[in-house]
Amino acid sequence: MAFFSNKQVRLKRLGLVFIAVSGLTILLLLIPSLWGEYARILLFTILLYVTMALSYDVVGGLLGYLYLGHGLFFGLGAYTTALALKHSQPLVLALLLAACLVLPAAALLSLPLFRLHGAVFALATLGLLLLGGQLTSNLSWLTGGAAGLSLPPNHDPMLTYILSLILSLTVVGLHWLLCGSRLGLKLSSIRESEEMAESVGINCAQVKRLALIFSAVPAALAGGLHAREISFVIPAEAFGLENSLAPLLMCLLLKPGTTWGPLLGALILSAAQEFIWTTVPSFRLSLYGVLLIFIGIQRARRS
Repeated sequence: MAFFSNKQVRLKRLGLVFIAVSGLTILLLLIPSLWGEYARILLFTILLYVTMALSYDVVGGLLGYLYLGHGLFFGLGAYTTALALKHSQPLVLALLLAACLVLPAAALLSLPLFRLHGAVFALATLGLLLLGGQLTSNLSWLTGGAAGLSLPPNHDPMLTYILSLILSLTVVGLHWLLCGSRLGLKLSSIRESEEMAESVGINCAQVKRLALIFSAVPAALAGGLHAREISFVIPAEAFGLENSLAPLLMCLLLKPGTTWGPLLGALILSAAQEFIWTTVPSFRLSLYGVLLIFIGIQRARRS
């Protein structure tokens, strides 16, 4: 009897979660038509922030690596999608091409990267981000160089918004499942002690490779949607340091390694950035510096 009672409670909880998610999805779909283009652009930006924060958390939170190269995959996804759109490919196919490019790239990069640890790993990932921007600037015959690529006008902005909503909800759901899965437990074990994880039979190299892939693909899709939204992509923006710092701050702001922590962090930072954009836009990047100092002080006190 107790088994059936517990099963009924779980089913009720799942039903309530399904109703809440369905209601939120319907509301997010209606808001652009009720409040106009500004609301659509704001929500689109927030949805991409949520995607970037939770995808970063797989490596930066669950695995516990200080990771400064998340923007590399955002930039690769942006340029792959932009090039496909320039050749008259539909948006969905362009995004699939971006994911197909980034998946093996992340798998290959994981081989040398995860031989490094700590600050050396962080600096190596930052170097890859800078290298991606430099290569994109130099390959002007393909990428347009520092001048960037101009895309055809986005005649269906609601499609971009709906795809960003689908991506964000999918990433939230997958991250929540990952936190409670055996793979999530392995990631947490490696974060606590890699030597101990290896001693109990965890294949650390394989687990870390999967973590980087799960982190990279959503970031690439977010980059592709951003390129389609603004109809323009340049190396300084696609591979900008902001695309790595923002997810890091969203992840570390509350509780990394959980779904709710990066999710709320993304909402808080989005609100703060929007306030700064509309009041003192010159201080937008200063926000990252202030938050980094604040997080560093808090972590120093805890340790």
